[in-house]
Amino acid sequence: MVTKDSTSPYVAELDRMYEDSTYSAQSYFEAAKSAEFWGRTIVFLPALISSAASILVVIGQTRHWGAVGAVAGAIAATSAFLGSERKSKSLREAGNRFTALRHTIRLERETANGKDKAELEKIVRNLRTDYNSIVAGNELVSNRFSKKADGRIISGTLNHEVDKKDAPSGKR
Repeated sequence: MVTKDSTSPYVAELDRMYEDSTYSAQSYFEAAKSAEFWGRTIVFLPALISSAASILVVIGQTRHWGAVGAVAGAIAATSAFLGSERKSKSLREAGNRFTALRHTIRLERETANGKDKAELEKIVRNLRTDYNSIVAGNELVSNRFSKKADGRIISGTLNHEVDKKDAPSGKR
């Protein structure tokens, strides 16, 4: 006979994985936003400096500005060539994978009632393997982004309206 007590450890693990996936996804999205900003800045700022230095040479300023313009142009070109936005794309893809996993975990959690212990154990183990696979395939993000993610999650940004109505705590 399957009792709620025999399946509760698996349901609790689904809850933990849901929370882990939520925080991981949001942390990667925060890191992607930062990487995109700095990726664009490292191309745009040197290009702007190069343009300004070239104008200074044209209007008769010292030729040293030509060297500044050449170096800044080389930095901008190198950054563009190396794909300054590649990092942000990779981080965003990791966030998307964690989000997709979070949705799957949520579905399994919401439909856990009525499943037997063996079935829940198999589901939990498979989902944990999926989670670990995503973690292993991605570079960890800085704690700074985790703190930003924490703020967004605690503020309720990710909560669905239906959950706010159904759950007194507004969580999940």
